[in-house]
Amino acid sequence: MKNKGIGFSKAVDFGESGTLFEEKELAMPELTSQLDVIVKVLASAVNPVDVKMAEAYQGHDFTVLGFDGVGEVMAVGDDVLGFEPGDRVYYAGQQLRSGTNQVYQAVDSRLIAKAPANLTLSESAALPLTGITAYEILTDALGLAISEGVATGKTILIVNGAGGVGSILIQLAKFIGLQVITIASRPESVEWVKSLGADIVLNHHEDLGMQLKEFGIDQLPYIVLLHSTDKYWNLATRYIAPFGRIASIVETEGLLDMGPLKNIGAQFAWVFMFAKGNFDIRMAEQGQALAKLTDLIESGKLKTTLTKTYKGFSAETLEAAYRDVASNHMIGKVVIVY
Repeated sequence: MKNKGIGFSKAVDFGESGTLFEEKELAMPELTSQLDVIVKVLASAVNPVDVKMAEAYQGHDFTVLGFDGVGEVMAVGDDVLGFEPGDRVYYAGQQLRSGTNQVYQAVDSRLIAKAPANLTLSESAALPLTGITAYEILTDALGLAISEGVATGKTILIVNGAGGVGSILIQLAKFIGLQVITIASRPESVEWVKSLGADIVLNHHEDLGMQLKEFGIDQLPYIVLLHSTDKYWNLATRYIAPFGRIASIVETEGLLDMGPLKNIGAQFAWVFMFAKGNFDIRMAEQGQALAKLTDLIESGKLKTTLTKTYKGFSAETLEAAYRDVASNHMIGKVVIVY
């Protein structure tokens, strides 16, 4: 068996033309932990974090990125429970290990789950990273349970609902009963978020406060920032309700003024999906989250956010998918089927 990998040895500039990635034959991965599984990767997706890490790379070694993956289990460590060779699994992996942009990969079994039986490879590969992130936004940051109707009567504002995370978050929010307000402007983005269940769509090219006022909204218990935390911070602190919660996944360019949150007892939380894997803390929760997502998908309560598929595992297809994400105009997710 040969293990082809696609990666780079220097920072990638997506503003350049020409080939940005190279193909190499890699050593076969090994079970370095008895909790590991070896997966034959069948499809992977590209996320904004892949683009950011490629652009910021400062080393010189050949680096293989890729987090979202779906594949077939080939071997399992002695301490692995619930998985065996032949299982089709999906996962989002870890930042500190070689990624899904290779044919064979070692993955910690605590981070994986059985892939939904009713989805194709590409549909499954679109889900893990964004699904786990959306799940952790609701549970870890906002303190909500993923249980049908549990938050009925409450409202959430999601900034950037048409992106990968927003596309899952809208659906999960609707499942637990939240009224969903999101922000989009392009006709195709508006149509997309409405198809996912968004109740109110605001146009970020117009005054957002005036639009909220038109809908009779002056306070919100939950606000999630999936784009430009700095830009939307004043809006968030103006409209967060007493004891409300704000969550963000987007780094800031400057300091955030937490002052407005103090006297109303409101809270702010960062969500970074890789934190559990990076620090080996509560890692099994991510496999459990994916198992819950599988249940919701197989029961028809949640759908894939796949919007674009490339066929064939090559430097050219991977580069095309990365450029799609780097353009900042993607709706939903882009996947490469190997």
